[in-house]
Amino acid sequence: MGYGGRDMEILRSRKMMLCVAAVLGVCSPFRMAAQETGLITFDHYHTLAEIQDYLEAVTARHSELVTLLEIGATRLGRPIWAVDINNPATGPAEEKPAFYVDGNIHGGEVLGGEGALAFIDRLLGAYGSDPRITELVDTRAFYVVPIVNPDGRAISVDTPENHRWNVRPGDEDGDGLLDEDPPEDLDGDGRILQMRVPDPDGGWVIHPDDPRRMVRARPGSEEGPRYSVYTEGTDNDGDGRFNEDRVGGVDLNRNFPANWSAAQFASGPFPLSEPETHALVTYITARPNIAAIHTFHTSGGLLLRFPTLADQDWEFPEADQEDYRLIAEDGVPITGYKNFAYTKKSIVDLMSPGHGVFNDWGSKVFGVLTMTTEMWGHAFGEGQDALFRWNDEVLGGTGFIDWKPFDHPQLGRIEVGGWDRWSTSNPPDRLIAGELDRNVRWVLTFAEKTPQVAVLVATEEHAESDGQFRVLATVANTGWMATATVHATEVLGIAEPVRVSLALTNAELVEGEAVRSLGVLPGTRGGPVVERSLEWSVRVVDGRRPASAEITVRSEKGGTVRQVVDLGGR
Repeated sequence: MGYGGRDMEILRSRKMMLCVAAVLGVCSPFRMAAQETGLITFDHYHTLAEIQDYLEAVTARHSELVTLLEIGATRLGRPIWAVDINNPATGPAEEKPAFYVDGNIHGGEVLGGEGALAFIDRLLGAYGSDPRITELVDTRAFYVVPIVNPDGRAISVDTPENHRWNVRPGDEDGDGLLDEDPPEDLDGDGRILQMRVPDPDGGWVIHPDDPRRMVRARPGSEEGPRYSVYTEGTDNDGDGRFNEDRVGGVDLNRNFPANWSAAQFASGPFPLSEPETHALVTYITARPNIAAIHTFHTSGGLLLRFPTLADQDWEFPEADQEDYRLIAEDGVPITGYKNFAYTKKSIVDLMSPGHGVFNDWGSKVFGVLTMTTEMWGHAFGEGQDALFRWNDEVLGGTGFIDWKPFDHPQLGRIEVGGWDRWSTSNPPDRLIAGELDRNVRWVLTFAEKTPQVAVLVATEEHAESDGQFRVLATVANTGWMATATVHATEVLGIAEPVRVSLALTNAELVEGEAVRSLGVLPGTRGGPVVERSLEWSVRVVDGRRPASAEITVRSEKGGTVRQVVDLGGR
């Protein structure tokens, strides 16, 4: 149930007070370190057991707002949890615009899972104390799947290996054995780094000015001793290769039915072949009120839009592209990240997106505005000079682990060293909280932009004939987004129109339609509200009894609002 009449005036007053307070410096929108639940601290990467304990505890504490659901299980039997957040006192979830969030679809991108958990914690911990978050929770529904890929996360948190995929045993080296030659932490330091092995035919040499760096040897040059470089580990199956058959899996973010291709590496045997992706699509499609999607990834410090593959920009509606650009633009000053949500070419040139991507499905097939944050900005991809400068100046030299001698059981005397994964794909523990705070604050601004239908005015006028009245209403979408994307409307043809219905008690309809279709209502996009006026002529049946007209505005993505008008002043 949404808001109408006097409720809208209260909401407008509340928003005005918030804006004035922000200008005066009394408060700031989605302030930093807003009160949180105290049930979780973001000072390390949480195990699945810790995460389940937190989800159960936060559900118990906020039982009036939270429903915890097991929406599926992985191949190894681990549960996939979803958190539904709604205040039933302000209406059922299905009658509100909804915002979907997830994280950790790639197992090794564990900061993404922490981002989704921090989003849950901020909504619930700040409810009742932060006016903007309180209004969000009262007027929207939130659906969050914090860990899409539990098996991949378990490997990445509980072991030294960074595992991008889910778990689906495979034979990568074609020897008839499954997952028999994975990387290993040989020196027991809790990391899987690299090995540099003296090799006269190797393709690498040590940088002349920095012994940490390995650079490609130039053919025919006399640059010094040569090396081969491998991931840390042994040749477990004795085939002369190292770490070529690790734990098998499917890249879940290449397994969705949007531009899916069997030629895409690790895409799976067919779309939604994996229990995790099937659970996700089943969960989302059962909630058609989801108006926008956001997913937390790492890394690079980028705000991305979708779709990104096989659809040139001239085939995707310009209005939707502009919405993406503006939404991401609000995130730039909060996160300090780069806005890659404007032209498709900028995204493709940057990261060569693949087939079967979840957010392509969200945008192209489900038809809503769908964005990704690649959290954790760093200097990777900017050249070794910038990278090592970033390591030394920002990380205090802790990102790169200096080479040290090691006696390898098969290769003899070698050296082990290289980049610590807690500096590359994810930040070190001490930097987690700050990274999450910025990202949660920006995603909350995205959630605020969902559509929101409202009855602005509803009244009656007595007509000349006895017992006859005109019922007048002004309705609008007061949200930033339209009630459907242009892509959903013009390309997919799945946009549900906004419908206004009139239900009468002790009265009959004389003129006008009981149900009116208004099509797609535009959003404000930060500007004025576009109002639609409606009128019905009705007659009271029995003037001795109370009579009324109930106006209901229903929008699949923008919520449902009702307003009752008394007829005859009763």
